[in-house]
Amino acid sequence: MIACVAILEYRAFRAVDLLTIVEGKGWSTVSWQTIAKQRPPAGVIVGAMQSSALIKGQAAPAAPAGQPAARQAVPRSRAVGGAARWRLDRQADGGVRLVVANTASIETQAQQTPPGPPPPETKYAASIEVVPVEKGVDSLRVACAERLPEVEFNLRRGTTTNSYLLKGAGSGYEALIDVPSRVFDVDFAAQLSSMGATKTLRYILITRLTPERLPVLAAVLRACEQQGLQLWLTNPAMQLLNDRAAADEGLANALKGRQVEVVSRGSELRLPGKRTLRFIPIPTPRWPDLVSIYSEEDKLLFSSNFFSAHAAPPSMVAGTRSTARADSGWSEYSADWQYYFDCMLAPAARQAATALERLNINATASGGRGGLGAVLSRLADLVTELTMGADDGEAEPLAVSAIAPMHGPVVRQSLTELVRSYGAWTARQLEAAASASVAVLYASAYGNTASLAQAISHGITKAGVGVETLNLESAGLDELERLLDRCSGFVLGSPTLGGHMPTQVQTALGTIIRNSNAKQVPCSVFGSFGWSGEAVDMMEKRLKDAGFRFAFDPVRCKFKPTSQTLQLCEESGLDLAQEIKRAQKRKERLAAAKLSVAETASGKALALGRVLGSLCVLTAKDGDAQGAMLASWVSQASFDPPGITVAVKRDRAVESMLPVGAGFVLNVLADGKDRPVMKRLLKPFKPAEDRFAGMEVLRSEANGAVIIPDAASYLECTVSQRMEAGDHYIVYATVDSGKVLQDNAQSVVHYRKIGTSY
Repeated sequence: MIACVAILEYRAFRAVDLLTIVEGKGWSTVSWQTIAKQRPPAGVIVGAMQSSALIKGQAAPAAPAGQPAARQAVPRSRAVGGAARWRLDRQADGGVRLVVANTASIETQAQQTPPGPPPPETKYAASIEVVPVEKGVDSLRVACAERLPEVEFNLRRGTTTNSYLLKGAGSGYEALIDVPSRVFDVDFAAQLSSMGATKTLRYILITRLTPERLPVLAAVLRACEQQGLQLWLTNPAMQLLNDRAAADEGLANALKGRQVEVVSRGSELRLPGKRTLRFIPIPTPRWPDLVSIYSEEDKLLFSSNFFSAHAAPPSMVAGTRSTARADSGWSEYSADWQYYFDCMLAPAARQAATALERLNINATASGGRGGLGAVLSRLADLVTELTMGADDGEAEPLAVSAIAPMHGPVVRQSLTELVRSYGAWTARQLEAAASASVAVLYASAYGNTASLAQAISHGITKAGVGVETLNLESAGLDELERLLDRCSGFVLGSPTLGGHMPTQVQTALGTIIRNSNAKQVPCSVFGSFGWSGEAVDMMEKRLKDAGFRFAFDPVRCKFKPTSQTLQLCEESGLDLAQEIKRAQKRKERLAAAKLSVAETASGKALALGRVLGSLCVLTAKDGDAQGAMLASWVSQASFDPPGITVAVKRDRAVESMLPVGAGFVLNVLADGKDRPVMKRLLKPFKPAEDRFAGMEVLRSEANGAVIIPDAASYLECTVSQRMEAGDHYIVYATVDSGKVLQDNAQSVVHYRKIGTSY
């Protein structure tokens, strides 16, 4: 009697073997011929089991001699580490399909891959200093004025990476929270030693672990002298630590004699001197190991990546600095906090909302919650609505007097404003996702594919479309199915390991191809590689063969992404989001038409259309990336210093090249010579395509941006301030220099009939 039919899906379902099971016999010992010919890698499950046995989690007997051993199935939709990933699909005829796959971590699969040429390693000049935070708490701050390549550093204000040292009952340091990345050219362990910390440290607490931080962590462990030193971290961080230690003898030796403690929600550590530390996990798809630490006695929240900002101290110049403030106000850092949120947390708004609800911060330093309570209450409602009450209830409020993040300043005087803004920013992303959202699905071996996913996500959110990110290494198949069912588009990213996609991506690809909604929405693929890059080609071919519609060309990146690659990703995300918004507008055309009639009847839109402006072309350059846009909302704004304002729509690709301090050129078009330029710039461009290819142009010596020779004049400008203005940014820039190119030419004036469009 047939109890169930199982399908083995190997290497993205290319080899399929039907196995039958006789009731009561457990695992089958039928022919392995099809599988043996394919020679699947170790760890791929081959076999099937009755549904009743699967639920009980019974182990399988050994496979026939010379063939891969079957592994025990774990009775849940996904499992951590190297356990089996499986799903039961009920069939129309009452049978059951068992889908199983290798789930060795991406890190482990990468280590099993024959190594290609090593990526070049870059070191960034940095300083290191001790900054007091609270009594018994010091920050060991690594500050760097250079610009790092990832998209979250696009404001070009440098960064700080903060570690924290906590004292116990005596004068010595008892605990260290976090270590910096090895990309900064500082000797962190030597600094700890010079402070005497390596003699007294008994605990190292990790809120976020990356491969780049592991060498620094190993150096600190080797330098610490206390026997029985304890390393506290979350389970995903421990998996990374174990995977790397298995391949890195130096790291493995550094861990010898050290006690590793895995923390979870509710974990506490009591230090001598009556300091109690409470651990609150706040994971996101990009940071599955993220955890915050709350010091009850100090009312101090070590928030890890939350409430961070990439900004070096204001006094830091050319790698040197004077003593900096431990805290600065909203006017100094608000743009940095928001940009960091937009890049890193907006694509994970659901998880950010859950984290904020878990933290439930009561900003005591500013006299209570005030308007903050209403924002967090609304956020709590959104979390409950979106998770269907899955989270385990509202947490007790944390009385917080200061936030100590991993990057940027310690937050005191801006505490209430920042927490309130986090709630508002998160709610805005959730509401955007409720209207339309893109599923960003990826796995990343070394963080490069994750950087591409982040840049694509930033482009999508700039256009006002929500993003839902899923890290395929930690997500379950049920979660993936639900996300595909509700998304308005998706992108799939993968590294190339040994000429193939990681197993997690293969499994996800099969799920995508079978999902009915996914076939109806725009999509694309992306990935990074160190040698050959076959994974992107494989994903593209599978999806196109299945009839999927691509919104932009696949993105391929060798090693770490450059500025041009990140621009390509961001503009690709913009293109995808704008296609989705165009589809939305088609559906809403009737309602929009009614609104336009009402607005026109009032005369407001017609009157606004009488406001005139010169037609200009704004050009900018950022490293190997460049951009341009037509601009007519331009005006002189000041005499001394000479300055202008330009309105830039949020979803313009060039907007990300205009942070404070950036240079650009404003080309004022000449009457009678504007048509060729307008025709060129109004046509559709592929992401990161050169807007001026084949056109004779000049380059600004000051900032490298394009100067149009046929323009009436041009201005070389530097962005001084930015202001949010509805769906635009108002950019105020000082004019550094300029030149009239056509003495007798008149500027083109842009006339409009109505004020609801350009």
